[in-house]
Amino acid sequence: MDELIYYNAKGNPQDKKHLTAFSYLASLHTSKTYHQYRISPSSPNASVNLSLGYGSHLLVSLPEKPMLHVYLYGKESPEQFIPLPEIMTSLTTYSVDGKPSLLLGGSGSGRLYVWCINSGLLLCVKQAHYQPLTHIATTSGFIATGSKDSRVVIHTINSLFMNNGDENNNDKPFAVITDHTLSISSLAFTDGLNNDLKLISSSLDSTVRIYSITLTNTANLITTLVSNHPITSLTHDPAFRTLYLGLSNGHIRCVPLYKANPKTKVLEAVGGLGRIVTLKPDLEYMDTIVCHSEHHKSETVAVTQLKASFDGTLLVSGDDKGCVFVIDIKTQQIRKKLKELVGEISNIELWTINPEDLRFENKGVDKNLLRTIPVLKRSIAEEKDLLNHTLTMQLKGNSKNSPFHLQKFLNDVQEEEVAFANFSGVDSRIATNNNNGYSINIDKNVINNLKQEISEKEAAYNSLKIKYDELLAEYTNSVNK
Repeated sequence: MDELIYYNAKGNPQDKKHLTAFSYLASLHTSKTYHQYRISPSSPNASVNLSLGYGSHLLVSLPEKPMLHVYLYGKESPEQFIPLPEIMTSLTTYSVDGKPSLLLGGSGSGRLYVWCINSGLLLCVKQAHYQPLTHIATTSGFIATGSKDSRVVIHTINSLFMNNGDENNNDKPFAVITDHTLSISSLAFTDGLNNDLKLISSSLDSTVRIYSITLTNTANLITTLVSNHPITSLTHDPAFRTLYLGLSNGHIRCVPLYKANPKTKVLEAVGGLGRIVTLKPDLEYMDTIVCHSEHHKSETVAVTQLKASFDGTLLVSGDDKGCVFVIDIKTQQIRKKLKELVGEISNIELWTINPEDLRFENKGVDKNLLRTIPVLKRSIAEEKDLLNHTLTMQLKGNSKNSPFHLQKFLNDVQEEEVAFANFSGVDSRIATNNNNGYSINIDKNVINNLKQEISEKEAAYNSLKIKYDELLAEYTNSVNK
């Protein structure tokens, strides 16, 4: 198994044609680079991959123009240019069953745009904030937006579409969080069930706040972490055991969420019940990674992006100087340095793949390949547009073969039932030979043993019968005399 990393940068503002703005799709554990994209600058958290490999698309929102660049895997230059209603400062997707279905864009005016990816229809526009959005996080049923206005707004999928496209309808969101005092830098949902869902938010006010999302339209504050420096990025390991905070001074602070009680030796959660936990200065750097600050010794640097690997042993970090490091969390040493970009690192994404996956092979020119996506509409879809909903997608696989085989399923269930019920050495499975009858599928050795046992019992029975007949005849003769 291998892990893929996609990363891009904001680029040089003076380069109007973005000739020095590149992004890469590379392996996390090897030196292989799968693909390179040109003219792909974006604002922080304003680029997203719809899928991976052959036929996949990358969407990049330009930082200074209301324009979306669409890239096709295998081609370096943009395949499609889509005009947008506004400059998008953040971009992400909402997935259903692991497939992106909605495209979410946050604008500089504080609006949240929701498009259908397969049709391009603009389904909803929400005036969520009054300053530019900085981050959008999604999970099953929920969408959280953070902005420079220091607020975090949580929407549900149902509430987004209740107004039927009426922007003037002031229906309330799921929750509005106003605990922070400066711009929101990062948002993250935990993985798991909805009844144990948590939202982590970080801000330039040097605080991290963890909220419990309940089903009673509330977001309860569980823990507040206070740092010594402004927090510019945040991530957590897949098991939600540790938080990693990217600071404005180039340090990465590791915050364990569970610690052993020194008296009882029992593992206990850090914080909880609304407690405020102040992080003490780590003078010996026991829980602090200083790779970025040591690499840029004479310059001030901020860690702008953080992502943890699938197994939680590696940390991928990017700074505002264009450097991306793969860091071993245990040793706090740089495992790998990726190709440096121009401008601050604006986005990092990670996936797990099979190294032998055929999706990443060059298959040449395919005329049936869906090279573009539907053009994103700039006006909210009306009822007639929804009734005439045309989807553009490429269907894969052979339609003659059903993905679900009923007979195979029934046979599997039958074999599982026999395996649980049959505790003897005899295989009593029944297999169908034809449509007219059934035959018992028993091992030949078992049949031979049974035949031999029957023969022995038959011989013993015959000898006993002969002996019985002799004794009966002798008894009859003695009685007649």
